Amino acid sequence: MSQDVRVLIIDADTGPAQKMGLALDNAGFPVTWCTFAASDVAENLRDFRPTMLLVHAEISSSQLAALLARLESTPVPVTLLCRDVAEEPFVRTMRAGVVDLLQEPFSARQHIARLRQVVAELPQRTGELSGRGGGREISELVQHLMRTRRTGGLAVGDDGRAFFVRGVLKAARLRDLTMQSALAAMTRETGAWTFTEGADGASGLVDFMGEEEPFVVTYRENGDSKVMHVPTQPPAEDLDTGSPFSVLQQAFKSPPPGPPAHTPTPQDPDAPRTPILFVDDDPAVVTMLSGYFAKKGYPVATASDGLEAMNLLIGRSFEVVIADLNMPRLDGWGLLRLVREDLRTHEVPMALFSAQDNYRESLRLLHAGAQAYFPKTLRLSALEVQVRELCEPRRRFKRLIATDGGIEFDFGSLGPQWVLKALTVTGYSGQVDAHDGWANWRLWFEAGRLVQCTAHLTTAALSGDRALSSYLTSKQARGSLTKGTPSPEEGFGGQSTALSLARLVPWLNDEQKRAAEGQLSRARALQVNDELYRLFLTVGPPAWQPIVRMLCEQKLTPAEVIARLQVTPMEVAAVVKELLRRGVASLQA
Repeated sequence: MSQDVRVLIIDADTGPAQKMGLALDNAGFPVTWCTFAASDVAENLRDFRPTMLLVHAEISSSQLAALLARLESTPVPVTLLCRDVAEEPFVRTMRAGVVDLLQEPFSARQHIARLRQVVAELPQRTGELSGRGGGREISELVQHLMRTRRTGGLAVGDDGRAFFVRGVLKAARLRDLTMQSALAAMTRETGAWTFTEGADGASGLVDFMGEEEPFVVTYRENGDSKVMHVPTQPPAEDLDTGSPFSVLQQAFKSPPPGPPAHTPTPQDPDAPRTPILFVDDDPAVVTMLSGYFAKKGYPVATASDGLEAMNLLIGRSFEVVIADLNMPRLDGWGLLRLVREDLRTHEVPMALFSAQDNYRESLRLLHAGAQAYFPKTLRLSALEVQVRELCEPRRRFKRLIATDGGIEFDFGSLGPQWVLKALTVTGYSGQVDAHDGWANWRLWFEAGRLVQCTAHLTTAALSGDRALSSYLTSKQARGSLTKGTPSPEEGFGGQSTALSLARLVPWLNDEQKRAAEGQLSRARALQVNDELYRLFLTVGPPAWQPIVRMLCEQKLTPAEVIARLQVTPMEVAAVVKELLRRGVASLQA
């Protein structure tokens, strides 16, 4: 069964890896992917425990050599997806290390079938390779043994013998020659040759090299000196139930006809009510993400950059937005800024993802405003878990609306507007109490309609639109629900909650914009936080660098920056607002 074969895809580019992962996932394989980074490989080998690696690399590449070295302590068969498959005859009988070469580009129809075939063959492979070529063929074989870090014995003609440990020559003899001289002479020989994989490949060397004791090879592993005693009789094959080969053999003992059976993953019961927006300029990434989550029951939309995403967000409701950091026109950083500045969108949970872990950590330190930061190497099943985690606070609130009250909620993180909409959809009747450091609010609902709102500030009492406006712009309000049927005075003229919000939110947006522009027009300089400024230079949009440096280092006024760089007032205003929002700088009148 495919579910017993766990495939780890390794590729320097996560886009093609994700595309291959989607194809394998659709074929029923547990699959994940990562880059060649040592930490990524080690983590996935430890946590995912693959039984096959599908590696996108040339057989002569340094990336493969480094990967094979890391696999010495965790041996897993490797299938390569590569351009050059000339060495395929050297791998087709091998049982360990590189066991097959697939011609790129990846073809789901051809290559998944080939993977099944390789897995089924492995337990029956002999680990022995032979030929009757000239010196060039033997030379190419030796180069292959070194590149792929093979362990085993090479016999050339009647009197040439060599033994390799992880691609390193450890013993060799040809007539009167030994070691490198013998091996070089063997590559010029003509006639039959045989390579036998593993320690048993050296068993024939014992008598040949005139040793009375079993042949001994010393080598180094993880910095430690090791000794290999090669027996005169090859050991029995290790095909116990715990070996990778036996697992793979059982998995494809009799592949089912037609499309592979797929054991459905338990569905998220809330998935149909969790619309997700994926934003990335790589079509392969958005296709992979949207395909996986749509199959799990989530309504999915995609956008190719931040501007397209913002247009979608203004017109539609999404429970989660996941955006790439690096995109043309408007990147993830810029999208996050627009989303958080607009009261129509600023409550939607957003996650940013990037291939650079240090970039994501820097954003965390800068309090960029996203709820989560994901690596692009995160496997799909783990990403789905993270999406559920992002949605859980709101889902919990909906589950608890029906209770009798007394439960405290973080309205600030849920989103004040979202809370009102959720209570409207569920037909809530009762009282909402909320508070933060400067105000207390009380809102009454009847059958899902907001009928009154009051606010008590330190120096004033508000009601109706003014109270609701102050609630909608609150950042850290907490509060509780109390079920009942209150009958306060009507405060919104019989309007629905949706109409009240549609009327007030655009007005609040305009008010905030005018306030920010007025503050900017009075500014004469910026007071800079040096630590956050250095961080902003690292992770902020590169296009803003000239404006940022003039404002923060040369201490020019916004008007002077506009004149010097010939940029628009809106561009400078956007930069200043971002610096203020991040705490990088404060205004000096």
